[in-house]
Amino acid sequence: MVRKRILVGVAVATAVGLSLSACSTSGSADGGSSGSTTSTINAELWYAPATFDPAKASASSDVEVARLGFDTLLRQGEGDDGGYIGGLATKWDAESASKYEFTIRDGATCSDGTEITPSVVAKSFEYLVGLDDSGAQTWKNQAFGSGEPAFTPDDSAGTLTISLSSPYSQLLGGLTRPGTGVICPAGIADPKGLAAGTVKGAWSGPYTLTKSSAGKSVQYSLRSDYDAWPDWKTVTGKPAKTINMTVQGDSNTSANLLQSGGVDVARFYDSNAERFTGGDYSTVKFASSAYNLVFNEAEGSGSVFAGDQALRAAVAQAIDTKGFNNAGLDGLGVAQTTVNAASYRCTVDGSSMVQSYDTKAATKELKGKTIRLLIMSNWDPAADFLAESLRNAGATVKVSAPDPADWTTQMRTKPDTWDVAVAAEDAQVGLINLSIARYLGPTYPEGGTNVSSSDNPEGLKAYEAAMATTDEDQQCADFATAQKSILERVDMTPLITDTHRYVARKGFETHVFSGYWDPSAMRIVS
Repeated sequence: MVRKRILVGVAVATAVGLSLSACSTSGSADGGSSGSTTSTINAELWYAPATFDPAKASASSDVEVARLGFDTLLRQGEGDDGGYIGGLATKWDAESASKYEFTIRDGATCSDGTEITPSVVAKSFEYLVGLDDSGAQTWKNQAFGSGEPAFTPDDSAGTLTISLSSPYSQLLGGLTRPGTGVICPAGIADPKGLAAGTVKGAWSGPYTLTKSSAGKSVQYSLRSDYDAWPDWKTVTGKPAKTINMTVQGDSNTSANLLQSGGVDVARFYDSNAERFTGGDYSTVKFASSAYNLVFNEAEGSGSVFAGDQALRAAVAQAIDTKGFNNAGLDGLGVAQTTVNAASYRCTVDGSSMVQSYDTKAATKELKGKTIRLLIMSNWDPAADFLAESLRNAGATVKVSAPDPADWTTQMRTKPDTWDVAVAAEDAQVGLINLSIARYLGPTYPEGGTNVSSSDNPEGLKAYEAAMATTDEDQQCADFATAQKSILERVDMTPLITDTHRYVARKGFETHVFSGYWDPSAMRIVS
């Protein structure tokens, strides 16, 4: 099967950087009382964190621990409205798509007692956007768009104004992301110590790092003075005084530990999740990655798909997405019909626009064609399935499976090396604009993120209109037009969204908000 642990480890560094909703969803799992008086939650990470600096977080473990230690201005909302709730901000207003004002929460403090003022927030954001770091650039683009932001704090009024050189209507969603977590002055003053997690006064969130064993585990302790929890309605129970997170890369071992009580919360991408049903366990689900086929349309690249929409459609017809789901995801994925997961705000149901599985029809176009398929290493079952599907339709297929870094480089800057590529987009970001921008507008060499090199003026016009308005209904209408144009042109074809599951044993609960698992919302409910 596809090695999802590898996918998640690179998801932020690659797929999010490249891309990235129907209504957003939220969910919670409430475990029953176990009678325990514990104040500790034992959970797992798939990888050891590479940095404790939220601005430089790139792999999944970096992002998860960032949420524990650093608060953001806004948080993902509950329910199906796709809205936001306050974090360090209590009020927010979009004067335009280029100017926003936030009121900072009274009484919020850093772990060393420093008051979190608008100036503290502004300096943290200035640090983020000033970093020459790929992870920081990803967070900067998600939060503030492609233009240059300016931050104007007014400590007496308790407000922070953010002005953008280019309109970016998705700023509110971007400021829910863990990489924009506010770093306190002590951390800004000591970047090396911040990255190592050794600056005691750096933390703005509910937890501070108290122990770290390189490559093995981390321990976080609840701040006794913290009182800035988001106004969650569905979160019950008590926050743990101690959170232990141990690196565990084997799903079978995770399942055994959960059953034996060795861990309280574990994440599963495979059929091991099906071992946990009934009253002793509770489960929340969320979309982790959105699998798409991306067609290379760059003129002069030698790609067979440049200027050939009929051939692109034939590839989509040749792929049985249910078969791909079985081959790569143990059949646990769900149907996808547009550029990212259906949980995203402003997604469209593209069922009527996506080609149906029809090998006979596909063969008419594909017979005799040679296709270079680019896929990331360690995806062998999925690669084999896709290659054989195209061969069954008469094509000659040459598969290239480089490591994640080389895969990213080829996708972005070497269109002469591939014709069609498999991409796994991070499906937890929640910003549909990032996924749309992978299939229209300027390419990476031109300063954009269009990896298909498509020329789609209609879609680009709608996308730009959505980015320039603060009217949420109009945003969705324009984003819908852009998505439909991409699907109709077959610049990409959606495959499957994989579903991950967090399972909590009795006495504990964990939560998903608007498609995003929030580790700071883990609770003891006994």
